[in-house]
Amino acid sequence: PVFDEVVVLLTRLAGVESVDPVSGAVVCGSGTVLETLGDQVGEHGLIVPLDLGAKGSCQIGGNVSTNAGGLRLLRYGSLHG
Repeated sequence: PVFDEVVVLLTRLAGVESVDPVSGAVVCGSGTVLETLGDQVGEHGLIVPLDLGAKGSCQIGGNVSTNAGGLRLLRYGSLHG
């Protein structure tokens, strides 16, 4: 921070806590990287409808807060939290 900015570090809030393959509900930390989330839900036969070019570095908390869309926006709509 240079002046009065606040830096929020979300790396300790990373990780997928649970995946319910029946309902499709996922509980994860806001610092979870989108690509990691996609890999975890893929093991249960699910997909993350959000597909961004920065999926290897963007965090799901930021995606939810900005209502991110991505390449699958027209098919699945934007992300709402």
